[in-house]
Amino acid sequence: MAASLFQDVPLKAKVVGWGIIFIPLVVLLLLAAIFLRPEPINQRLVWGCYVAANAPPLDIREDAIYIIEPARRKFSYIAEPSKTSYQLNVRPALLLKRMPTGHYQFLSTRGIGFFWPLLPAPGKNRDRMRHPEEYAGRIQIAADGGGVVYSRKSDADACRQ
Repeated sequence: MAASLFQDVPLKAKVVGWGIIFIPLVVLLLLAAIFLRPEPINQRLVWGCYVAANAPPLDIREDAIYIIEPARRKFSYIAEPSKTSYQLNVRPALLLKRMPTGHYQFLSTRGIGFFWPLLPAPGKNRDRMRHPEEYAGRIQIAADGGGVVYSRKSDADACRQ
């Protein structure tokens, strides 16, 4: 029978030893949870008209995101921080699917919603924003066969219908 490494150590010494190890770790985790929270993002930052090649324009307003198409569908969203960046939490789940014509179309799919990453300017942290001020008016939407990047246009002609 093998002898335990701490067999002759009194219980009080074991408790003190484990306390010396775990109390600082718990304090570090609490401090990280308090001070490393991402800054909230103002929803106004994402408002505007967004376009992408071969995809229907999106008009992001205070109340909803409108797809500029004959059906004029809309869906809700929340601009929020994620674990590593910032994103739009959109509902219901609409999949951007490439049609045989080469154009994209939003189709209803199963699920409660999707997360669309907000992107910084090209060449800055690639696809990750560390602060809301880095937002460059670009949104990435997952699509079959890759992702489609929507860019905000200063003139909203594409969203007038």
